[in-house]
Amino acid sequence: MAGAEHTGGGPGPQALAGLLTVLDLAQPLLRAAGTVLRVFPADEAEAAAYDAGAVARCNEALAHLGAAHGLTVPRFTAPVPDGPSSLEVALSNLCELEFGSWRPLAESAGPWPDEPAGHPRSGSAALPAARRVTAEGLPPFDAFAAGEPGAETVVLVPPCGVPAGLFAPWLDRLCARHRVITYENPYLFGDWAARPAPSGDFREETAQATAVAQAYGAERVHLIGVCGGAPVALAAAARLGARTASLTMLHPDLNFGPGVTRTPFQTQFQGLLAGAGRSQDRADEVLSLFLDPNMLFGVPPRLAPFVLYPYGDRELFHRYARLNDALMAHDARQAASAAPARTLIVTSRTDRMTHPDTARHLHELVPGSTLVERPTGSHHDILVPDEEMFARIQGFLDSATGLPGTAAREPVAAGSRP
Repeated sequence: MAGAEHTGGGPGPQALAGLLTVLDLAQPLLRAAGTVLRVFPADEAEAAAYDAGAVARCNEALAHLGAAHGLTVPRFTAPVPDGPSSLEVALSNLCELEFGSWRPLAESAGPWPDEPAGHPRSGSAALPAARRVTAEGLPPFDAFAAGEPGAETVVLVPPCGVPAGLFAPWLDRLCARHRVITYENPYLFGDWAARPAPSGDFREETAQATAVAQAYGAERVHLIGVCGGAPVALAAAARLGARTASLTMLHPDLNFGPGVTRTPFQTQFQGLLAGAGRSQDRADEVLSLFLDPNMLFGVPPRLAPFVLYPYGDRELFHRYARLNDALMAHDARQAASAAPARTLIVTSRTDRMTHPDTARHLHELVPGSTLVERPTGSHHDILVPDEEMFARIQGFLDSATGLPGTAAREPVAAGSRP
């Protein structure tokens, strides 16, 4: 991964732009972290070559971008510190991906520009302005919408604990013919620390999704449940009834009881969450396991800051465990019986986190539904869809809306139950 070419003088523009991208993507994690996180060169030999002046210059770059854009920043350190956490390794790997070496920043001189030339903002900085949603019995929470107000509404239900910034590209890509909305759980985002701990009542999760539709005055709602957001989207579809225009379930993590296979990961992860949700002491013990850098195996660098967000603070993780355990334990059979025929279900034969049998069983339970079973692809792939998957989702939404000439392409492997 080559870094920006630089021979001294003014700050390396590519490296500075890449650093701002990292800060944008990691901002929710950096703000939630209970301590100042460290970043360092991913290559240990390179890290050992940074003297005190070079370390100071890199920290000047971080401090400047933080002050110029109101961002929380990590602390650059070299050589590689002893015992870095998975959060710190993930941030350092993301830096390597985005701009390669810290050397152009360390060797630069002169003032830092406030805005690196041509830098597109990412993550939370790329989201539309937040709208505060209020509903009886719920704490206020933020929602983000893109698209024309008069268009039919799509509510994207995210996995538990994943910041909305991950879905900024989804809103941008799917809003041409729909108003697309996503939101953040009030017990995990915003002023979460000032709110009482969540009870873990699944009904409250469903109420948040339907409150979003109500707040935006949606008469017909297309629901998209992504991974761990699937049980909430499914239950919201049942609650909205005839107002549900369509349902899209992407690698759905659903519990259909002991008769439907779950992966070892699902079983073990839920067991850890159940324990962590019961007490803060047990949550601290479980959190220490996830802060081991070995837990990053298979997590793409650009995805890591988002999926690691709830692991940034001990109390936040305790809350997350309680909420996510409730989602994984929820029996989805009753809601599935009320799912609309216009349901798209996407999975992969090689998903090792959420067993594809979950998606197949949902397909069997919902007459008229369409199952897309891709031959390859990890669970994480659906969180950062490629153009083919975005086109498939868009085509399904257009067809469900009744827009002409927008039928989705035939899937790689699909079934439709009459």
